[in-house]
Amino acid sequence: MVDTTLIRERMPVVDCEGRRVGTVDHLDAGRIKLTRAGSSDGHHHYLPLSEVSSVDEAKVTSQLTFEELEDLFRSEGERSHAEG
Repeated sequence: MVDTTLIRERMPVVDCEGRRVGTVDHLDAGRIKLTRAGSSDGHHHYLPLSEVSSVDEAKVTSQLTFEELEDLFRSEGERSHAEG
């Protein structure tokens, strides 16, 4: 488990290869809510803390690849449309 006290608003979020995937908005019920401005589709996305491999003073690093994160975000959007 990562030290969530290190996670700060506006921190970059990167994939396991160091590619930027978003920016922290805030923590929300065991997930990191990413800003809309950093999103390729203009929507908020959520990164479960279980998918975070590390946090340091400069960034949050996911254990997933960029492509895996895109799939996660896409499926999250499909779920919210189905529920709405």
